[in-house]
Amino acid sequence: MMKTLIFIITCLFSYSTFAETSLWRVSKEGKQLFLGGTVHLLAKEDLPFPVAFDQAYERADTVVFETDMAALSDPQIQMRLISLLSYQDGRLLNQLISPGLYAALNSYLTERNMMPNMFIAMKPAGVILTMLAIEFKRLGISQAGADSFYYQQAIADGKAVLALESIDTHLRFISHMGEGNEEQFLRQTLDDMKETEMMMKAIVQHWKRGDVHGLEQDVIQDMKLNYPHMYQSLLVERNQQWLPQIKRMLDDDDVELILVGAGHLIGADGILKTLVDQGYRIEQQ
Repeated sequence: MMKTLIFIITCLFSYSTFAETSLWRVSKEGKQLFLGGTVHLLAKEDLPFPVAFDQAYERADTVVFETDMAALSDPQIQMRLISLLSYQDGRLLNQLISPGLYAALNSYLTERNMMPNMFIAMKPAGVILTMLAIEFKRLGISQAGADSFYYQQAIADGKAVLALESIDTHLRFISHMGEGNEEQFLRQTLDDMKETEMMMKAIVQHWKRGDVHGLEQDVIQDMKLNYPHMYQSLLVERNQQWLPQIKRMLDDDDVELILVGAGHLIGADGILKTLVDQGYRIEQQ
């Protein structure tokens, strides 16, 4: 999840590698919208957001998010997610991975002053989300990303808000991470936890500067190599489902600001390249 961020190869598009932000204006035949790549959680020192995001928000009639932002904070939805992240059929994690890997996961918990066997009933998605929560708390990464911030702003300002996918679809994608590939997925996750602080600092700096080449090297290539199933399900499949909606928005007269995890926008399978290939003009802000 921490690798799910930003990439655009400069030679594919007509803008500088070191543009100011991870925000793009998309236009065709006089119609336009803004696509903003977000990092969902930030540290206090990572704020404020780049000014281009504020400017796009002010110009937008509608703000669009990955899913129903209100539902994400609903206690009933959170309980549903907890249930989806745990085995409900009697299986246990230690039955699906090697004894050595399960012992290593328990060692990680002990090092973080957590109870051993906390992962015993969790699916791989539950394990990785729990580990990231532990690491982010330790590192002080607790500030809302641009999606949460601008959702609250839009509600306060009375702007229209939309979602690209239902909360049920969103939860399904999250809860299925790593299923059928538990050993490799969790072993790679455990290795990556050692580098969380370094990776997050690099990723956020790349994001704030709009350094798409750096993000491609640090994020997308690594994700495709180490988490190919997650790359396909969390990014590629969802991009394909969102694109028709985005193109319909480009047919109306309103201006939309679409805020999604930045990994959805970038790379050979990203939304931006697909729009370029279909004749839309892309300008990094």
